[in-house]
Amino acid sequence: MKSWSTPAQRLLISAVSCVAMLCPFLSHAEVSVEQVTWDKLGADLEQANFRINASAIISSSIAIVRSDMKTHRIGVIRASEFGWKSATVQALCKASGATACINANFFDEQGKPLGLVMSRGIIHNRIHKGGGLLTGILYASAKQVGVAHRETFNPAGVVEAVQAGPRLVSDGKVVEGLKESSRASNLSGICVDSERRVSIFRVTTGVFGCSLLQLQSLLASPALGCVEALNFDGGGSSGMYIAGEISGHAGAVREENFPGSDEVPIAVGLFPLAPPQRPENAPK
Repeated sequence: MKSWSTPAQRLLISAVSCVAMLCPFLSHAEVSVEQVTWDKLGADLEQANFRINASAIISSSIAIVRSDMKTHRIGVIRASEFGWKSATVQALCKASGATACINANFFDEQGKPLGLVMSRGIIHNRIHKGGGLLTGILYASAKQVGVAHRETFNPAGVVEAVQAGPRLVSDGKVVEGLKESSRASNLSGICVDSERRVSIFRVTTGVFGCSLLQLQSLLASPALGCVEALNFDGGGSSGMYIAGEISGHAGAVREENFPGSDEVPIAVGLFPLAPPQRPENAPK
């Protein structure tokens, strides 16, 4: 048997061994989470931050903002609205006046968003029909927020929509047959639970991130209870931002930024609803 005795050879063996040890953790779908504690941010906003598989060699973290949509709405934010080709999620959120934001569409090498982009009832980018990735559409109408398959999506009454993928959870069950990437990365997405609450989330661990299969398992678990969930662009594009001032919060809210390394053309934000107008002759 050949002896591996030089420093370079020993380093190579160590690297191969480490990869072999890490692969099961990167691909395994089952997850364990600490108890999820929700902190109140505003009138209908909550935030949770916790670790996934905290006892494992590789431990991911997730940041979530959840709204019951009583005083907020979903809005699509386009960088082009502000004269930009692309921007950070933080910049898009601040410029638009949203409370919390997450990146959304995938985009091409020229920075053009891929798939449907619809804002204020206007279609700026049409549905992408091909391939197995951009299968889901997040949509918001006056009545509800939901996630639909691109083949069954009905734009009637929809005012805001973005296309991404893959869909992670449908009808409360994980979507089967997803193609897992060979390398886990930071992830972003959106979830609608059984109480019609909407959550935006970002999953990260500096280097290895979290796999799609792990994320599916977490979203469909009782800890989060997602009925529908959609994956947004991940990797360097994955970013989330929470504003430093939130209406209805009793104390100061600390601005939180979970930045990606890349600028993006599209983000999705939670926007505060305008208070109802009081009639001029109404009693005070």
